[in-house]
Amino acid sequence: MDNNIDIYFENQDEKSKLIYTIGLLWGKISSNLDEILQKEKLNISKFNILMIIKHTGGYDGIQQNEISKRLLVTASNITKLLDKLEKEGLITRNSKKDDRRVKLIRITDYGSNLLDKIWPEYKQAIEKLMSKFPSDKAFAVEKILLEWLTNIN
Repeated sequence: MDNNIDIYFENQDEKSKLIYTIGLLWGKISSNLDEILQKEKLNISKFNILMIIKHTGGYDGIQQNEISKRLLVTASNITKLLDKLEKEGLITRNSKKDDRRVKLIRITDYGSNLLDKIWPEYKQAIEKLMSKFPSDKAFAVEKILLEWLTNIN
């Protein structure tokens, strides 16, 4: 391992090193992606919520609790983020026709167009980040991480 990174792992067991490595990796990834998203006053959380609403909710919309499940975050955190997205004109919240207690979240045209605008540069950044990863190992690592994620849930 590179000497610059070794300092992070002094006196840590292998499992701790793995968790810490994942945290460091996510920090680098999110930093790269945030540079793109900040140009449009977004962050990764807002971007992911908008992507779920657009691609899962579609025209019909999606319930707030479904967004929480897909992002593995608490309902109160989602509420705060949705409040901001609604205030910024990126989403709407409307009562479900047959049950007014249920709110359906829909992306606005403005929000959808913003995602379309960001997507090419965002995708290019993902491809650049992944170019540093050995492509012959991607599937195996994905499989291991998904299995781990499933077992944690």
